[in-house]
Amino acid sequence: MGLFSRKNQAKNSTDLTATPESEDATDAQTETGKSAAVKSAESSGKVKAETSEAAKQPKGLPNGPLDLSQISDDKMAEYADFGAFLVPKIAGLAIQPESPLDEKSFGSLTMQFGKAAVELLAVAAPKSQRLWEDLRKEVRGDTTKQGNTCEERHGSFGEELLVQLAVQASNGQRGHVQMRYCGVDGPNWFVRLVFNGAVSKDDSDMQMLEKAVKALVVVRGSRPMTPRSIIPVVLPDELTQQLAQIQQEQQA
Repeated sequence: MGLFSRKNQAKNSTDLTATPESEDATDAQTETGKSAAVKSAESSGKVKAETSEAAKQPKGLPNGPLDLSQISDDKMAEYADFGAFLVPKIAGLAIQPESPLDEKSFGSLTMQFGKAAVELLAVAAPKSQRLWEDLRKEVRGDTTKQGNTCEERHGSFGEELLVQLAVQASNGQRGHVQMRYCGVDGPNWFVRLVFNGAVSKDDSDMQMLEKAVKALVVVRGSRPMTPRSIIPVVLPDELTQQLAQIQQEQQA
């Protein structure tokens, strides 16, 4: 298990069109997966847009990430429990919670395999309303307004956006990074996926990461939630204890 890096405090509801930090944007972010990654889920025990007509169509079960209703009890041992997500235990897969909500819960989760990474954020959604179609319009509008380029295309998770984001590294050098925005509408939840690093579908690390994302399980829970409210990521007790120990050592 490695060191946890922390970002700004998150709120209980979120703007799903916001651009997360890319690990290629600064030198510090290139260290993701070294000092910042929570290594190997295998060692742990488990978005208001105007609604279009298409977005009102009934939702079926997704092809991945999956809904909790899509897996049987005997498969639970194959996952590590992170609250909003059950993460498949895959060798080499690094897990890092992001945007702390409190001492134990977080707003999002980053998974990394080699050079490829993805930030996952889950929110509650109406059972009969799709969010991704209208949210794509928002992301595209915000992206181009900032002077970046955005291409809509069909990808592994349906319609997605490929964004060319202008960045400046800590040494002052300017450049661009690519980010893929994807969205998955579940029965009563929505997950935003933002891929960065090696984003090409032909990259072997990205292929393994997409495999892990498709096996991921979303746990919405049964309690009433306002649409777009974050479904929190919760650390397993073992990792909570390790984080507390790391923080104590840093303060010593």
